Amino acid sequence: MVHPGSQRYFDDVELGEEFEESQAPSSEQVKQFLGQTRHMGLDGKKDAGIDRFTDTAEARSQGLERAVVPGSMSMAMIMRLVTDWMGPLGRIMELDVSYRRPVLHDDKLRLLGLVTDAETPPHVHLDLALENERGERPLQGTAVVELPTKST
Repeated sequence: MVHPGSQRYFDDVELGEEFEESQAPSSEQVKQFLGQTRHMGLDGKKDAGIDRFTDTAEARSQGLERAVVPGSMSMAMIMRLVTDWMGPLGRIMELDVSYRRPVLHDDKLRLLGLVTDAETPPHVHLDLALENERGERPLQGTAVVELPTKST
């Protein structure tokens, strides 16, 4: 369980340590996210494909089951998992994600993290994933974070 706001120290990290959060991005949350990020095309105009993120009929016309969560929002959710786990004094050094399939509105998601390596300087390697209720992992990735030590 991730405890937002608490500080993780390199000295306390264990290989194989797992952590997770749950989310179910709603249509309202997606609309709010899109309003804050202003999805624009290269020409500076509203992205013509943006309706697949907010309109189920448009998403279905594009071969999708229902409206999809923007990839940038999925990445923001996984980044939040990492920042909640590492605490305010941690620092993300690398974050790499691979989009495998769409995240759909109202998917019940488990945001998963696994400590795979810890090395000096105090860097921790993580495997990351979003997993939906169908057992699919629409987003997978890795991160390297720098954590403070208790002696500093």
